[in-house]
Amino acid sequence: MKIAFVKVAICVALVVSTLAFSGCGSKISRCVLSGTVTTDGEPVPVGTVLFIPENPDPKLQVAGSSADIIDGKYVLSRETGLVPGKYKVQVISLVDRNKKTGDIVDPEDVKDGLVNPLDLVHEDLVPPKFGSATEQYVEVGRAKTMTYDIPMVRE
Repeated sequence: MKIAFVKVAICVALVVSTLAFSGCGSKISRCVLSGTVTTDGEPVPVGTVLFIPENPDPKLQVAGSSADIIDGKYVLSRETGLVPGKYKVQVISLVDRNKKTGDIVDPEDVKDGLVNPLDLVHEDLVPPKFGSATEQYVEVGRAKTMTYDIPMVRE
């Protein structure tokens, strides 16, 4: 449980720092990026995709971007899209499963007392080479829109 909390804390810090330095309000040409995220062919139900620039340009004041994964899909809008360059792609998806049924549990159900927290097991839906030890990169050109799917496979 402590490891999961540390992972979440690190992820939140990355997302906040990314958004804080994303150059909001600037006239930088950004690419609208969207796609699907799957693990072993199944849509990832919830999570975040981080796009971390390999060589950020300090003149642009852009540090990357992130997008929420909902039902296996994500979208970076024009405002949060990526400027041309190479980005490391990291996926984060931590869920709680009911030990008895194997179902993913909504955190609100725990908060409302519908599910006992002792009946939960934490699960990371992301294989290591797509998560904190990511080996995934995407090259963004000058296109206005781009599709980038992330099909993850557990080995």
